[in-house]
Amino acid sequence: MSTENPTEHKNQVSIICRTLGRPELKQALQSIASQDYPNIEIVLVDATGKQSIDSAASGDRPLEFVTTGSVLRRSAAANAGLEAAHGKYIQFLDDDDWIDPSHVSQLVSVLESSDETAAAYSSTQKTNAAGDSLDYVFREAFDPILLMRDNYIPIHSILFDSALLKHGCRFDEAFDIYEDWDFWLQLSQHTNFQHIDSITAYYREGGDSDTALADVRLRYQADTALGKGRAAIFEKWLPKWTGEKVNSLIGQLDQSVLLCEQDAQIHSELRKNAELQHEIEKLDSQINGLDSQINGLDSQINGLDLKLLDTASQLKQLKDHSKQQAQHVGELEKRLNAIYDSLSWKLMGPVRRVSRTLTKEKEFGNNESDSDK
Repeated sequence: MSTENPTEHKNQVSIICRTLGRPELKQALQSIASQDYPNIEIVLVDATGKQSIDSAASGDRPLEFVTTGSVLRRSAAANAGLEAAHGKYIQFLDDDDWIDPSHVSQLVSVLESSDETAAAYSSTQKTNAAGDSLDYVFREAFDPILLMRDNYIPIHSILFDSALLKHGCRFDEAFDIYEDWDFWLQLSQHTNFQHIDSITAYYREGGDSDTALADVRLRYQADTALGKGRAAIFEKWLPKWTGEKVNSLIGQLDQSVLLCEQDAQIHSELRKNAELQHEIEKLDSQINGLDSQINGLDSQINGLDLKLLDTASQLKQLKDHSKQQAQHVGELEKRLNAIYDSLSWKLMGPVRRVSRTLTKEKEFGNNESDSDK
């Protein structure tokens, strides 16, 4: 009987969970414990510094507890987790989010099927604070130019190869928000990302760094936290981007191309509408012609109906007359049969026979006289 540990044949995945000790941590840890991928370690980073985090929900998964005894900001907590991680592949999962049981296995499969991709991410369902799904899913395909403009990849949707850390990729501790966006920009300098359109991650709105607001205008206002955070990202990265990349970014932002495309679409739709209107008018004309034919047929049918009614009346009269005639004939037959059955008719039989004989002789005599002449 083999005593081999099945996890020895799978590359280890480290899931770094930064926690503030929120009640939702239990669900986050349970979602890690329920992964169908066997070889996972949990790196639980105590960002509160209280060293009293309940990790019982992690089950039998190996757990590395990281604490400094002091409060850690988001970027510092992420870096502490990176330093403590042992896995070939690394993923983050904040304590107010969670993942499906197949999340890790699907992403590992993508990474191990390509030598050119060192980062892969799934689609992510946005939920309200209670965990109920909202009408929004983060599912943008990877576009490095779009990544220059916006962060569209939730932190826990992505799994990356720890080899990328050898390039010096770390969380910039100058950022209080958008630290994950800055980190993705660093990774994207060394690898392409691959997106799988399978919802295996869940992002709970209302966290301590909710950058996915409904009113996007707040992201571009200089006096808002989001506006300041975006400005800090661009101040860091603009000097690093080539003119070609910046031009591509501006081209993506340029609405004139989109307006031209929309104008062409509008003219195309107007032309189609005109053609449809012409077809409708033709069909209306045909319908009117058919209506006229139907009215004519209705008139003919009404005339035939009147003729049929008149014929039916005549047939009824003939039937009535025939019935009356039959009754009259029947009465005459009865009277005739009564005469034949009478005594006088029988007594007068010899007289009728003599009369018929005399009549025949008279006729014969008359015939001879005529011949003599």
